[in-house]
Amino acid sequence: MRTFRILLLCCAIVPCAALAQTATNSAGAPDPLLTGKTQSDVTPLELAFAYSYVRSNANPGQCGCFNMNGGNVEGALHIYRGFSAVADFSGENTGSVNNGGRGLSLFLFTAGPRFSFSFHRRFAPFAQGLFGAAHGFNSYFPVTAGPTGAATDFAMIAGGGFDVRVARHIDLRSIEADYLLTRLPNGINGAQNNLRLSAGVVLRIR
Repeated sequence: MRTFRILLLCCAIVPCAALAQTATNSAGAPDPLLTGKTQSDVTPLELAFAYSYVRSNANPGQCGCFNMNGGNVEGALHIYRGFSAVADFSGENTGSVNNGGRGLSLFLFTAGPRFSFSFHRRFAPFAQGLFGAAHGFNSYFPVTAGPTGAATDFAMIAGGGFDVRVARHIDLRSIEADYLLTRLPNGINGAQNNLRLSAGVVLRIR
């Protein structure tokens, strides 16, 4: 009988201890495996400044590829656990499209969700999907009303990157690789499938 009472006492103590530990975890820092980021990693706002390179395809199916260079500024507002709302402003330029006599200036504004996951308190890979608009100018766009030097249409960015902590409030964006879709007029199918690569610094603002 005494042994049975001891077993009952142990069965009561273990669940109570587990509940106490759960309550402690809930009140303190969340489990990083569940949240995607540790409590110390989460900052309300992150600002990124990066150089960007775009491999653009103006005329799919006709090998109309050319290079563009520029930069992008990005703001990420932490929403919940590893999720953030991101706004990306990007500007790209080339002096020659398909080795022709015309150049192209491209401005993009996109926004959407991002999920990032920190590990070892220094490394943070992320994936994102952003949607918005592309404005091309100083170029040539064939449209039904006649050729024009500027056009605005849909844009989408899908990809991800890898941030590395170098100081308390500074990360190095070692690489970001994105598929960039623009729907500017090209006289064929009105779509450009582009690759955007960027790298820069991230300021973590508390």
